[in-house]
Amino acid sequence: MTTRLPPIALLQALRVLLATPRLTPPEGESGRFGADGPDTLRIIGVGDSIIAGTGVRKLRDSLTAAYARLLHARVQRPVEWQVRGRNGATSASVLRELVPTVPECDLYLISVGVNDVTRRVSPTAFGRNVSGIHDRLREKSPASAFLFAGVPPLERFPALPAPLSSLLGACARDLQQAAASALAGRPRTYCHFFPEAVSPGDFARDGFHPAESAVLAWAGALLALTGQDEVASCSR
Repeated sequence: MTTRLPPIALLQALRVLLATPRLTPPEGESGRFGADGPDTLRIIGVGDSIIAGTGVRKLRDSLTAAYARLLHARVQRPVEWQVRGRNGATSASVLRELVPTVPECDLYLISVGVNDVTRRVSPTAFGRNVSGIHDRLREKSPASAFLFAGVPPLERFPALPAPLSSLLGACARDLQQAAASALAGRPRTYCHFFPEAVSPGDFARDGFHPAESAVLAWAGALLALTGQDEVASCSR
């Protein structure tokens, strides 16, 4: 966050680093909605602190679990979910360290970008990493769906003052577009774009991670984007 920033934004970045509470993710790494059976759908979240569940109290309220719960309610099939997330993970570290450990499944839910913004990763490098994540996971599960959760609008984060918020928000939009371009035209591949309106009440107490209500709304938008029938068809 501290490189190539104007002096005032650099000072703000250092203050944010010192003042922002450090939240830890909830315990656990997997769960299930519905009884086990031959028609069970498998969802795996891979990525940063959003996937790890930082900002919510229980892992069953994390983005991956919330998506799985909504999918289960829609298709009336068992849904098994796992998270492979890490606080501070960038697209490069996810590709290098997390993706090799991920098993096959019916849908991969990917969250990367915020830490790439704060580390000033270029759109070109980010798009290349997102493409690599997609390719490696698709090799594991050729018929799976792939869902990029989107780069959040950092200009709306309560923890970030202006003009730092505007600068990082612009970087986030550039990375979002790079990811969308990298994933365009790929089968069963979806890229979520955030709406411009985000309420301060949607954030956890650190002003940086989404609260439970925002996570649930995000999961609903992701399900609407993929379509429950599309995901349900992956394992048939």
